[in-house]
Order: sequence, then structure tokens, then C-alpha cells
Amino acid sequence: MRRFFILPLLLLLTSLLVAPPALTARQSARRTAKNPTRSITAVEAETPPTIDGRLDDSIWQAADWQENFSQFKPDPGGVPRAATRVAVAYDNEHIYVAFRCFNPTGPSANSTITARDGNMDQDNAVTLYLDTYYTRRDCYYFSTNSLGTQVDGRIGQDGAANDKKWDCPWTVASREDSAGWSCEMKIPVSEMRIPSGEGRVWGINFRRNYPEFFETSFWQHRDVAWRISQSGDLLGLPAFDKLFSATLYPYVVGLDSDPPSAGRRTLLSSGGRELVGGADLRLKLGNSVDGNITYNPDFATVEADLTIINLTRYETFFPEKRLYFLEGAELFSHPIRLFYSRRIGDIDWGLKTNGRLGKFNYAVLAADERTTGDDPAAHTEAFRLQRDIFGSSNIGFTAVSRTWNGGYARVLSSDATLNFSPRTRMRGQLVGSFPSGGGEATGAGMVELTHDTGLRSYTLSYRNLEPGFMDNVNRVGFIQDDNRHDLSARAGGEIWINRGILDKLNYNQNNNVVWGYDGALRRVQVGGWVGVTFLGNLMVGFSKNYETELFEKRLRNSTRLVEGGWNQQSWNNVGLLHVWGRNFDRDFHRTRLRGAFKPLDNLSLSAGVTRLRFSPDTTGQGTDLYNLSADYNFTPDLWLRLTSQYNSNNNRLYFYGLFGWRFSPPFGALYVAYTADRFEMLSSELNRITGRRDRALFIKLTVPLSIY
Repeated sequence: MRRFFILPLLLLLTSLLVAPPALTARQSARRTAKNPTRSITAVEAETPPTIDGRLDDSIWQAADWQENFSQFKPDPGGVPRAATRVAVAYDNEHIYVAFRCFNPTGPSANSTITARDGNMDQDNAVTLYLDTYYTRRDCYYFSTNSLGTQVDGRIGQDGAANDKKWDCPWTVASREDSAGWSCEMKIPVSEMRIPSGEGRVWGINFRRNYPEFFETSFWQHRDVAWRISQSGDLLGLPAFDKLFSATLYPYVVGLDSDPPSAGRRTLLSSGGRELVGGADLRLKLGNSVDGNITYNPDFATVEADLTIINLTRYETFFPEKRLYFLEGAELFSHPIRLFYSRRIGDIDWGLKTNGRLGKFNYAVLAADERTTGDDPAAHTEAFRLQRDIFGSSNIGFTAVSRTWNGGYARVLSSDATLNFSPRTRMRGQLVGSFPSGGGEATGAGMVELTHDTGLRSYTLSYRNLEPGFMDNVNRVGFIQDDNRHDLSARAGGEIWINRGILDKLNYNQNNNVVWGYDGALRRVQVGGWVGVTFLGNLMVGFSKNYETELFEKRLRNSTRLVEGGWNQQSWNNVGLLHVWGRNFDRDFHRTRLRGAFKPLDNLSLSAGVTRLRFSPDTTGQGTDLYNLSADYNFTPDLWLRLTSQYNSNNNRLYFYGLFGWRFSPPFGALYVAYTADRFEMLSSELNRITGRRDRALFIKLTVPLSIY
């Protein structure tokens, strides 16, 4: 290894066990006199409230109702124009939360988001944050709007990691009236990791969005929207005790595809028709530990990755869509991505456990994958251990190993996130990679300092990746390049003007210098963007970017951008963008028009057109992309989705249709999907274009069975 990484890795791993005790919850929650820690008391519900959004149950008459939210934006610390009241109750198995929301611009909430886990930042919506262990670092969150749409997830590292794919079977109902709207939430305690013992205080916060005024407000004031360390106290809760439980999720999938799929373990198979079965066993091992055992898990991706225009020479990152990898995924979120689950193919069996033990968060994953095509059978293991220090800060250790016949790839990493204040954070990571076959061990490292005031953010970072690091790690991770020292400085934010026709000014600045281990200057990039919002819902923006990059020769790529948009803060919006400049010794122009509309309360439409042209275009890379999608929600758990895309470059026409019914949300569901993909490709003789058509009909049924 060119740099001595092993010793720092071992030292930081040792510090996990000998680090000084974390500050007490009260010490970590110190506030200035301007923003003292607020508290709200949960009252016991002897009779559970009816979850209908009406707030007429007797428990809400006796509840500790609180209001006086504080603006996060546009006027930090100001009194919100959209007033909100909240209350909390509990019984032996659930937390109940009530919101009363007032609409200053009229009775209609104008909510538009109907898809589960949609973007509530664009809606008249509320969010509950629960820090069950009072770590001031990790929490669960639950969001809804006046339509009763559900969004849930987990936040880690005091806002540095956000796992929106986490789901649990909670209940919500909303109701509009002449003054605004109200909602009730019912959250099962068994789905969250909770501490044992009497008199426990949980961290809590509440959020309200009001897009008509660009307004976001919190019950406990926050400088940064996801900063969990800036939360209040939830008092009055009993000692919840979670017992052992086990739930089996068997599934069957029927697939009719042309051409036939490959590598899938089937119950029945004939030509392109297959019947696939498997199961997940989810275990609740007490208050704070979960487990999962899976056999032949359903990793069929019924929605293909749509074409993405990539004007760089680096690999495109696609997010994970398979459910098995999503539980605890936030713990594996690193600046240097050493675990990329999409490297893992079809799996015979898998074992996972994750949870919290004292001041430690942990996750362990193991999976055996079978031979698929040219990829040999392999065994993958991933281990993550993270320890709280100094209140909301943490240090951690990660190990990932993938072994196949005749080889292996192993990666070790240590990391730290230090929150010096609610606004200032430093992150660091050291990585060592160890290939098989006598390959040379290589290393990488990074450090990043961020100052974030909520409306403005400044970041200075440095990372280095030794030559050969990318090839070593990409068996298990996602690394786009190596042989580089990388120094970056970024700034961005928004300035609220609110004078005349002007509303706000947004800006960002990004500067980057990269040089290789041989001292050669590989990349210099200087760029910035500025946008102005005016008349409430109109936006114009402009950017200029200069970049020089060394590949087979030094290339100078400079671009300019102009854009305009209507109603960008809401679902119903239109945007037009044009980018032009130099790209690898070619001139290019790229134009994109997109829009999203809700012609009916339950119907959402979105469309986009992108036109890309090069001059000269000797390899025929110019293209036109057309996207169209429609979502119709009969209820939040019963919907129909249609998506299509056409790519003129390879004459690809892709169609995707999905009918979904979550009869026992979030996991008990019936899905019926159909995909059709037609495109052209170069034949094996490399002298003519041939057409290809793929289609698939996919039916999946999952029925949860409580077995203990």
C-alpha cells in the first residue's frame, strides 16, 4: 500500500471501544436563550382514538396541545403565517399524534402528492420526527398531507444520511374543513427501536410546509432542516417492552417474458414462462434488534432503469431498488462508496441483522449469489459498527468482503462525523482495499468540513484515491476514478428579498482541482449558477462552467446554461432548460422541456422532452428522448402507473405499466406489471443494425403471516 492506511484503520477501530463516554442527553441538547429546548407531554389513551382525522376523541380534549412554531424559511426564527397545533398520546402499543393545520390563503389545502414516499417538500404537509433513543443523531420520521398520503423513513448521522426506503405499517387519516385541515397518526411502537426502562425521554420535533408562502416551520427551531440534534423533548411515556415476534412473508411470482430470463431459481419453468417462489422471515429480537432470513428473495426489477444522458466518461450510479438491501441502508452511506449492493446479482439465500446496542448501531449482511451469465457464484459479507460520541457525533468501522472461485475482494474502512455545533460538521474516512492474486493493496481517504446555516452552506473537502483503487474496490463498491488528489470548495444558498416582484435569489458555486499521483494536473473546474424567483411562481436561472480535464490529451470543456420555470415549489410545474458548449472536442447543445400536472385529484401526469446534438457527430450520439408517465391513485394503497420512453438514438421504445394493491401495507401486496422494450443494436458482424423486442408480464403476491 502506497500510503500507510492499516495503522490508522486499526487505531480508529480501537477507539470505538475505548472512546470517552458520550455526553448526557441533557448536555448534548443545550440551547441558547433564544431557542430553549421545548417539551411536550404525551397523555395516556385509555380508549384509543379513532383514526379518521376529525380530532373529536376524548383523548384530544385532555392532550397537551402546543403551537408557536418557528420559521425555518423564508424568515428564520419568525412567526409562521400558516399556524399549526400538535398533540401526542400513547397506549401500550402505539404512539398517537394529532395535527391541526390552518391555511391562511383559503380553506383548500391544495395538496397534490398521492404516491407513497413522494416528495412532501412540494406539498401542504406535516412531519413527525421521533428520536427514540435520544441520541440527538438518529430518528424516524412520518409525513402526510391533507390527502392522507404516507411518507416514512429514517435519518442518521444528524442529517447526513436519509433512508426514505424504510417502511412500517402505520396508519394516518386526514380531513379538510373551512379553516384548513387536520390529521391523526397511529404508529406501532413494535416497528421502532426503543430503549428499555422507566422515565425515558424521547427526542421529538414537528414540521409544517406551506408552499404558497415558500414557508417551512418547526415546533423546535432548526437551523438545518434535517438536523436531529435540534429537537425537543417528549415526556410522559411509559416503559414499552417489545417481545420476540416473527413474521413470514412468502411470495410467488409469475413471469411471462420474451426472451426468457436467465439465472432465476424457479418452481416451474417452460420457455419464457416461470413460477418463482421464496420467503422472507422478519424477526423482532427485543426492543432494539431486528433480523431477516431470506430464501430465493425476489430481486426481479419490474421497472427498468430509464435512459440517462451522461456527458462524462464515468460510470453512472443507479440507486438500489431491491427491498432486501434497503433495511439499515443508511448505515452503509459513506462519502467513498465501498459497498454498492447493485454489484450483487441473484441470491440463493441471505441473512441480515441490524439494531442498536447501548451506544452502538450495527448492521451485518451475508448473501450467497449463484452463477449468472459470465458472473461466477460468489459470497458477500458486509459489517458495519458505529458508536455515538460527544452527543450527536459518531465514529464507525466497515468491512466488506466478496469471495468467488479463485479470487476475492476485501475492503476495510473507518470513518468519523464530528458535529462541532448545530451548523458546523466535519466528516472523515479512511479506506484500505485488499485484492486477491497477489495484487497490491491500495487506499483512499477524505476529509470534509461543512458550515450550514440552513439558508446558506459552505463546504471544503479533500480526498485522495491511489492508483489501482477503483479496480480493487468495484467488485463490491462504486468508485468512478482513482489516481487522484481532489480538492473542492462549494458554496450555495438562498437570499430572501420579498420586495416588489422579487421573491428570492438562489446561488451555488463549485470549484474543483484534481492532480494525479505523478503530479500531473488532471482537472480544473470552476462554475456557478444563480436563479431568481419572482411574482410568486416564476423562476429564471443562468450558469457558466469552465472545465479542463486530462485523458488521452488535455480537453477543455466549458458550458453555459439558461433556464426558466413556473411554479417550481409545487407538483404542478413547467421547466425549460438549454445547455451549450464544448464536450470532448465537440460542440453540443442540449434542450430539455418538462412538466408535471394534476388534472384530477387522483391523477398525476408528467412529461419531458430532451434534444441532444453534437457537432461534429461522427459516432452518431445525438438523440431525442421523450418521457411520459401517468399515476392514478384510487386510494393511497391502490394505484395504476403507466410510464413510457422513446430514444431516437437506438429507436428504443420502452413501456411500463404497474397495478399495485397494498392490502396489508406496507409489505402485504399484489403487483401486476407489464413491460415492453423495443430497440435496435449493432449485430455481431458489426455491419448492420438489428431490431430486438423484449416483453415481460410480472405478477407478484406477498402475504404476511404472523407466526409468533
